Amino acid sequence: MEAVVAAGKGTKKQEKKQTIEQYCSVCKQSFDMEVVDGDDGADVLWLKCPGCEGYLPYMTGEEDLGDEDAEHEGQETAGTVDLAPEDIDKDQAREYVESDEYQVDEIVYHRSWNDYGRVIAKETLPGRRKTIVVHFINQGKIRLLEGVS
Repeated sequence: MEAVVAAGKGTKKQEKKQTIEQYCSVCKQSFDMEVVDGDDGADVLWLKCPGCEGYLPYMTGEEDLGDEDAEHEGQETAGTVDLAPEDIDKDQAREYVESDEYQVDEIVYHRSWNDYGRVIAKETLPGRRKTIVVHFINQGKIRLLEGVS
């Protein structure tokens, strides 16, 4: 996923606002979203959707996702080929809940996207936050939070 960053137009009284084009799963469309929280060099930026006014995390390292897959859990080929619906055993899928923990190769169902995927990697972010990388049939590779209480 490539981030498109633009400076917003403003008057002399306003600071220029940084925006990133991002898809909102609630609104079901892409917007230029204002960066509301995030330091330079941060792993996560927080964006505000102008449609539903919700906040979304944006992982700054997502461009490198394909290179990291081969390093995790011996999954040399996981995530390098698009998933087909017949590759997923939907009967074995667990519904994604950010407070749960998952294992590599586990099948998850994301209700908001009505999409199934396979966990291809697990990561630990600064601050002991955990994520899983899931290769979904329709959404592609997405980082999701794991073990949030």
